[in-house]
Amino acid sequence: MDSPHQAGDHISYDMLTRAPHYLLTSHFTSIRPCAPVRGSHRHISAPTLFCLDGRGWERNDDAYYEFDGLDLLVVPPYTIHQHGGFDDVGAEIYVPETGRIHHIMGLVWREQHKLSEKPTFPDGTEPLYEGEELIGYRIKRGVLGIEEDIDVMLGAEPQREAAFKGRREAGSSTGEPHDTYERYVQLMHDEADYCREVDHVVRGADRPWEHTRHGKLRWYVHPRTETASKQKWIYLQEIASGSRSGRHRHIAEELILVVRGMGYDVHDGQRWDWKEGELICIPTMTEHQHFVTGDEDALLLSATPSHYTFLGLGGIEQFEDAPEFEPEVHGG
Repeated sequence: MDSPHQAGDHISYDMLTRAPHYLLTSHFTSIRPCAPVRGSHRHISAPTLFCLDGRGWERNDDAYYEFDGLDLLVVPPYTIHQHGGFDDVGAEIYVPETGRIHHIMGLVWREQHKLSEKPTFPDGTEPLYEGEELIGYRIKRGVLGIEEDIDVMLGAEPQREAAFKGRREAGSSTGEPHDTYERYVQLMHDEADYCREVDHVVRGADRPWEHTRHGKLRWYVHPRTETASKQKWIYLQEIASGSRSGRHRHIAEELILVVRGMGYDVHDGQRWDWKEGELICIPTMTEHQHFVTGDEDALLLSATPSHYTFLGLGGIEQFEDAPEFEPEVHGG
């Protein structure tokens, strides 16, 4: 079961409607033990799924992956994928998203390739059959304000399929490019090879904790990480009870899930209280700091769009170090 998007839908019309964010939103997915196998779909965006609890699996084109609690599952662009749990345990998954940038770029499309084992059709929708074969579903006029019925057919859209099939089947490039244009020809081959070969799971147990000026961080995705998608920079932060993070500012907006603990933030001098299960929404160009007031250590999962970095607007301006940071021990 998927939750509604917490900070507005992942289309650009919903920016700034439920949070002070232009790009970021998120949703939660719950996979129960012994649940029917979910359907499979494909989209151009490359989502990252953080397993909060339990364990599960994913089929991605011809590959199979398993993931555990505190692992990050990364789905490469335009791959058919399907998620599931096991008979003895389910999974709780959090999905931070930057889908609005794909909407602006005309890349927000989604294809449904297979429905779940026991599909249900909510009010305003109905199944479509060809003989006895289920071939899609219809969204009726009036649902979500649409003015005409929309038929969603199972399978690939021909133009998108042709474009990405060409990338997948192009094979590896050979030789060194002899001019600038040829470097861009090679880029298509290199990107396809990379996404095909790189691991799709960033395992939390394999990621080191770093003692930084901002506090204790475990990075899942950063500019030098080898993952199938770099559309967001993602890290987990642990802050001791009664302590605080560093104080800093960056151009990019930031979305933080409170995985554990309670406390408050200060954003440009204004206090915002938070507790487990809530989202901290940090607007662009905002000076901010986290404070923990509960009896247990806090665990915060941060996601920041990488697109700002590609525009030459990356980096962090540090104002105050975390109290546990010792330059002579931790560097800096």
